[in-house]
Amino acid sequence: MLTVDVRSRVEPELKRDATTILKGAGLDVSTAIRLFLLSVVESGGLPIQIPRPNAKTLAAIKAARAGRVTDITLEDL
Repeated sequence: MLTVDVRSRVEPELKRDATTILKGAGLDVSTAIRLFLLSVVESGGLPIQIPRPNAKTLAAIKAARAGRVTDITLEDL
């Protein structure tokens, strides 16, 4: 099957922690991303509930789109 690369920039700690958790579930990051994207297609949207963004979340999204790393964590959102 032909595949394409999907690239994403994330903080090293986030990748490390997610990799550790996924490994415990028998998955690698590529497989987890593939499963997430399949769920998006199957559900016709995000397969998870995400709270409405507040000002801090919107600022983090803007910074991420500009390629800047922020110090915002999930607990801040």
